Amino acid sequence: TPTNATLQAKVKQKIMLHVTSDATDELHVHSVPDHKFQIAAAPHQMFEFSVDVPGSVDVELHHLKRTIATIQVQP
Repeated sequence: TPTNATLQAKVKQKIMLHVTSDATDELHVHSVPDHKFQIAAAPHQMFEFSVDVPGSVDVELHHLKRTIATIQVQP
């Protein structure tokens, strides 16, 4: 949760994802630069990153092959 949410951010803005998961997986942020975070089956995990290039950035659970959010990154 969520599934395919749309979020907004600006280039080089600090983006923080708060994750609670019931399964292990890898969170993959398809951006420049790209980011990969290991997800544990645990509550209250926090991941921080920024995006250097404007555009549409998908955030997906790699093993479940599910897009949880798309971030519209503005200049």
